[in-house]
Amino acid sequence: MTPRDPVEQEKRIKYTNLIANAVMLHNVADMTDVLHQLAQEGFPITKAMLAGLSPYPTEHIRRFGDFVLDMGAIPEPLQPDKPVLNL
Repeated sequence: MTPRDPVEQEKRIKYTNLIANAVMLHNVADMTDVLHQLAQEGFPITKAMLAGLSPYPTEHIRRFGDFVLDMGAIPEPLQPDKPVLNL
């Protein structure tokens, strides 16, 4: 296998996309939990505030980072039925 092998290059692209999607899903789950907590504490959340949020980090990324995976931890289920905004 050489670095120029198209099959290996395609695999790397797919795995990189998978990791990026997993990071974004994790960020969405964390952001949703924080928004629910703020709403429960009575903090008013507006559409304008939510418009500025993004699960895709583009700043302050640790290129070689300290990424610790706890494979034994089971995350709480997402709660899409709980509204954050009272429209």
